[in-house]
Amino acid sequence: MKSSRARDLLALAVALLGVLGIARERGSLASDFHGLHMRADVYALPPVEQTYVASLGYRSALADLILGHVLVSCGLHFQERRLFEFVGDYLETIIRLDPHFRSPYMLADTLITLQPEAPPQEFYRQARRIQDQGLREYPGDQELWNTSGQFLAYLAPSYLSDPEEKQEFRRAGAQRLMHACELIGSNDNVPYHCITAANLLSEQGNREAMRQFLERVANTSDDPQLQALANGYLRKVAGAEEAERAAARAARFNTAWKSDLSFVPRSEIHALGPNFDPAACAGVAVKVLPGCASSWLFWSQTVETSFAP
Repeated sequence: MKSSRARDLLALAVALLGVLGIARERGSLASDFHGLHMRADVYALPPVEQTYVASLGYRSALADLILGHVLVSCGLHFQERRLFEFVGDYLETIIRLDPHFRSPYMLADTLITLQPEAPPQEFYRQARRIQDQGLREYPGDQELWNTSGQFLAYLAPSYLSDPEEKQEFRRAGAQRLMHACELIGSNDNVPYHCITAANLLSEQGNREAMRQFLERVANTSDDPQLQALANGYLRKVAGAEEAERAAARAARFNTAWKSDLSFVPRSEIHALGPNFDPAACAGVAVKVLPGCASSWLFWSQTVETSFAP
């Protein structure tokens, strides 16, 4: 009985000594711990091809899991105010596992370049490479073309040192914004980015390309405000005479469209082409009989010739 009580007292004494020891050392250990700072990242995955094999066929699931880790890690790096060194490598692994995973392409520029520390210039090039692959996988994605165009035209050049590389990025960005304007999407702001793309072309001295682009915007948009904006820039760039000729071409197209299939949207009438009589035009060259043009390109060329002074 006494021995049992003695053991209990001894255990209690040891526990109290342990608590006192912890209380004594805790302050200094806590200060040492909080004084530690993470200085470098460790890439937690094997090389891309080995990761691909190690997925055992569950590639999409692993890609989704890695993206979740990347998003959480980005938040932690912002909290700790340090550079996320391997974010691009994680994204490249993700798109190798699942090339049709759209989210990494849309988020690449933000995750790689928007960091609490200024990232190296190579990060901007890596983000562009990932976007390039995304555009190959989704050639008809207006939002992706628009996002990539804005990144190349506005954000990335500000952080590059080579003037020629800056110019090439801006030129590629303008081209991508222009292509986004030619695609059908749900973003109502994209057409207005077209005018910005035209300004980029003007800054680079591509006035002829800008003129053609503004005409295309004015002729393919159903928004009266956008048409007026494009025509205003066209008048400023190409002069009043050229703007009037472009307006006349647009009016002739609208007349032909409304007199034939007025209920068909503009995007569909461009695909259908102008009206012509197949029986009357059989074996007849378009140049001989302009009314036999089967595409709006030939129609515009023949009509333009007929209206020439």
